[in-house]
Amino acid sequence: MQIQKTAAIKKTLFLTGILFLLIGAFPANAADEYNCMMCHKYRFIGRIDSDGKRWNYHVDEFFYSHSVHRKIECIECHTYITKIPHAPVTQGVDCATECHTKPPFAQDKFSHKKIVEIFNGSVHKIGPEDPEVLKNAQPNCKFCHLNPVYTQIPESVISYQESLSRCYNCHQPAGVTQAYKHIAHRFRQKTSRSSLEIVQLCAKCHDDDTLMKNLNVSEKVLSAVKTYNRSIHGKLVSLGSRKAADCISCHASNALHDIYKKENEKATIHKSNLTTTCNQCHKNTNRLFVKIAVHPDVKHEESPIIRLISLTLGFALYGSVLGLVGLMLFETFGRRRDGIKFMFRKGSSWRGKSKGNFGKK
Repeated sequence: MQIQKTAAIKKTLFLTGILFLLIGAFPANAADEYNCMMCHKYRFIGRIDSDGKRWNYHVDEFFYSHSVHRKIECIECHTYITKIPHAPVTQGVDCATECHTKPPFAQDKFSHKKIVEIFNGSVHKIGPEDPEVLKNAQPNCKFCHLNPVYTQIPESVISYQESLSRCYNCHQPAGVTQAYKHIAHRFRQKTSRSSLEIVQLCAKCHDDDTLMKNLNVSEKVLSAVKTYNRSIHGKLVSLGSRKAADCISCHASNALHDIYKKENEKATIHKSNLTTTCNQCHKNTNRLFVKIAVHPDVKHEESPIIRLISLTLGFALYGSVLGLVGLMLFETFGRRRDGIKFMFRKGSSWRGKSKGNFGKK
């Protein structure tokens, strides 16, 4: 009897160990205490409104369970839902809601409230007196933030001082360094996108001529994307550089959402702040350096000096090219007149002997 009990205990312990191994082998599922996925997991769940627009309510379980919000209950963001099944949705999610869990070394629940306040003071805010076309054009949080899955990267590529300054946008300085390594992979750059992706994101609106004209922007703003792409920054970014300045590099500080019009004294591109902004990359910045056009205009109507320099450089470039082509044609004509032929056989070369007295005394 004792032998049977011992065998049963060993078997139970063995099965328990196997169970723990199986549980640990799979990632934890997203927080879904209220079983929202029971309906929202279906790919084509949705409705068609009175205007004929189709709304898709599908939530991909895999992407949600691997997103940065995977541990947040649905109703912590969708606070207007008080019962399941819920009534038709009548309002959007407010990212400033203090609905998140309490982060390490903090007394209050985590919230994007501070970032939202910065955003609401920026050029992208939606004002109550804004025309309807502007309200529809302004980006919301989800326009830029795609809930990416963050992965570990080598610490050698992280700028610690710059990264820590961004932590203080939301977190208290006391104790934040203790949790820094846990989130350090988030700060390889100002954003999780590459420089090229940032430019492409901003260009979705700013390179839309119809939208920009409806917003009655100036000619300079209308051509901002085109002139950036012509600049040294734009060309380096298009070639794959991750160090050249993109839109965020110049138009926002480490708070990222503080994008203002250049007339605003808080703007990073305000004339009083340009030296500091350029100094992020160019260490020998001075008052003359900041006058260099970041968005070069081919018309050069505003500066006769730049126009003169442009014409001089253009003359030097095209003059050199045309001069070399002319010299080549003159040399070719002279050789052919002298009986030397240009042949394409096993490569290109000149064949034959000169009829002239070149080299003779």
